[in-house]
Amino acid sequence: MTRLIAFVSVSLVAAGLLSACNHAKDSAQVAQDVNKAEQNAAERTAMAERSAENKVGGQIEDAEHTAAVQEQKVADTDAEGAHKVALAQCESLSGANQKACRDQADAAYQSAKSQAKQERIASDPKQ
Repeated sequence: MTRLIAFVSVSLVAAGLLSACNHAKDSAQVAQDVNKAEQNAAERTAMAERSAENKVGGQIEDAEHTAAVQEQKVADTDAEGAHKVALAQCESLSGANQKACRDQADAAYQSAKSQAKQERIASDPKQ
């Protein structure tokens, strides 16, 4: 009999505790909790967006810098090749004409290298 009373008492206490777990909250409290959760979610989303924008922005800047440097290297290599071709063509001349041809080839080479540098500076975000 004492076992039965103890069992019934424990069962009633457990049932009371379990029913309290599923107890509906006051609508004002629910609205406050929902508002707080929405605000927290919005703040976390905004932080994640800012972080992503910073990372992507940095990667884009790095890529643009690399592209600008590589484009200058290609232009410089092209200018060097054109310079060598022009100097080789100057070999068919002699005397003052050859000197003038070489001077013109050197000037064109320097101009092309300068133009390549200016284009890199204009397109490189890290300048």
